[in-house]
Amino acid sequence: MAAVFFVVGAIAVILSAVRCEIVYRSLVDSFPPQFQDELTSRYAFPVLALSPSTPLALQAAYMKALWAGCVCFLCVSLGFFASQNVVFGCFCLLGFFWSVFSTIKSWKTFKENSNRNGLTR
Repeated sequence: MAAVFFVVGAIAVILSAVRCEIVYRSLVDSFPPQFQDELTSRYAFPVLALSPSTPLALQAAYMKALWAGCVCFLCVSLGFFASQNVVFGCFCLLGFFWSVFSTIKSWKTFKENSNRNGLTR
């Protein structure tokens, strides 16, 4: 059973990474000049991905990537618990709670941007 959780977690992390990369490549040219280099663009990406000027379709794709990351943490945590490794399971569960908290904050920003543009999701 543990292997199933780890496989689902691996699929979720791959899906999340691919979606984040698609959104990143779509937005990197629109970053301000001081954030276009490789190092600083990584730190500016989460803020700029949910800025009001970013198209809502890209924001929605970014939100899906964040939720997939939450699923990954949960699946890996359950995989560790199923394989009787409680310590790593607890660490991953803490990561899950942190990622859910962060994703909910981002989701609120996304909802504000949706409502500002007259769209409700």
